[in-house]
Amino acid sequence: MSINESNYDDTEILRVNRAAGKHPVPVSDDTFQVIETAIEYGVITGGAFDVSIAPLILLWGIGTPRERLPAPDEVTSARSLVDFSRIVLDSDARTVFLPEPGMGIDVGGIAKGYAVDEATRILSEAGVERGIVDFGGDIMTIGRRPDGRPWRVGVRNPEGTARGNILGVIESTGETIVSSGPYERYFVKDGVQYHHIFDPETGYPTENNLTSVTVVSAVSETADALSTAAFVLGLEDGYRLIEQLPGTEGVFVTDGNRVYTTPGLRARFEITHDEFRDASREFD
Repeated sequence: MSINESNYDDTEILRVNRAAGKHPVPVSDDTFQVIETAIEYGVITGGAFDVSIAPLILLWGIGTPRERLPAPDEVTSARSLVDFSRIVLDSDARTVFLPEPGMGIDVGGIAKGYAVDEATRILSEAGVERGIVDFGGDIMTIGRRPDGRPWRVGVRNPEGTARGNILGVIESTGETIVSSGPYERYFVKDGVQYHHIFDPETGYPTENNLTSVTVVSAVSETADALSTAAFVLGLEDGYRLIEQLPGTEGVFVTDGNRVYTTPGLRARFEITHDEFRDASREFD
């Protein structure tokens, strides 16, 4: 299967990927903005978030009937095509160009966040004063509960098999909460688990001691990209990244059920599962 037959049907992203190495492709304002923002987060995260990751996603096929463990030379070849800095945007013509055949864009790590932001904007403009927008794990809280108290949003237990199995609760008012982890899509080969969050540097699923990262921000698009990037960066670098960005907080969970919460979130995050331990002070 080629990059032209990837996870998208006849969409603007597919047209951009089909035209890789050939010509720029006009796209809508929405698509252009998502790609432009994704590139910005590629810069902010030092490449840990890379919207040009499509060749690796296609190669591994995780979460599809095509999932497999590719040969090392295949990974090397696909990884050579991953580099967000090579994407050419023309803001006047609203075009996107991938300069080398085989390159491809995948917006799976940011588009859902954009959709949540747009849904929230539409609801707010319609006069909705309170509620929760939930796009399959990307959560946005609007206002407060009818009783005036903050919403209580559960953070999933990465070791649990059901979505309702949580490790803690965040009190939230008018912000987004997005989690990333290897528990959603993966396959096991010869006793080794291979998940869907790739390290652009290696071309392989990220290997570190993190089991989940949750990012809290005013903008879901931001939290979507940063939760992926922080997971790829690992505990120390990911924690420092989230800690230094204004208006952004995070919860990091590691092997051994240790939980690290950035300072601005600690007062309103509560661990509710007795198998998890707060280790946040190790970073103070």
